[in-house]
Amino acid sequence: MYDCSLFSALFNRIFMSKFKYRDRTSIIKDVLETINGDVKGKTKTSIMRGANLNFEQVNRYLDFLVLSDAIKATNPLRSQELARYRLTQKGLKFLRSTEMLDLLMYAYQRKPV
Repeated sequence: MYDCSLFSALFNRIFMSKFKYRDRTSIIKDVLETINGDVKGKTKTSIMRGANLNFEQVNRYLDFLVLSDAIKATNPLRSQELARYRLTQKGLKFLRSTEMLDLLMYAYQRKPV
């Protein structure tokens, strides 16, 4: 019914276009990658810098990720820190899944039509 080249053109236009702004999934992936980079956990400020978010955004995403059990707040290492954030198994699984999806999308994008 549909031509393969038409599907490919639509797929590339919708999913492979470079977004002007990041979507929520890519922001969550950036936050999780930032947290995964340190064994001791990351502070809110280092997550904010690593994921390129402002204070309001990092608070919303961290609250969401803690409630969804993707990350957990651990005890601070220094007296001036409120908490350090570490990945849970669920967060690590989500991060690995998004990385696999990125690889599949990259392979599809590079496939000659």
